[in-house]
Amino acid sequence: MSEQNKYTPEARARASALGSLAMREHSCQELKQKLIKKKHDEQVVDALIIDLVKNNLISDLRFAESYWRARSSRGYGPARISKELSIKGVSAEKIDAARGCSEIDFYALVESVYHKKYKGEPWQDFKEKAKRQAFLYRRGFDGDLIQHVLD
Repeated sequence: MSEQNKYTPEARARASALGSLAMREHSCQELKQKLIKKKHDEQVVDALIIDLVKNNLISDLRFAESYWRARSSRGYGPARISKELSIKGVSAEKIDAARGCSEIDFYALVESVYHKKYKGEPWQDFKEKAKRQAFLYRRGFDGDLIQHVLD
């Protein structure tokens, strides 16, 4: 009997999940997709996710809090971070709760991103202003934050 075949599908899926979680936090949906991609049975994965949540080894809220910190430290705004978390399967309630816990000052962040990119140089015409607005919008900052830094 080969080494891999002597373990149950549940044990192999659990070992794979814990290995992934040891590297970084994952959302439940993200971990499920990763395990299914590794050819673990979907029913086994579903049961495993429930068990991991019950034992607090995986948490969408904890993942979201970590994600807010990581992405904002890379200069991304609240709209983009929220959208990315939503794509990763985190509920809107948990996204909002994690944002509240993160205590990120997005006004200071947008100023930092803007000054890093444009070195404090004023915009010369409306075309350049629109270009700068578009840059900040793509980074995930909303109109109020963009106006704060451009005015």
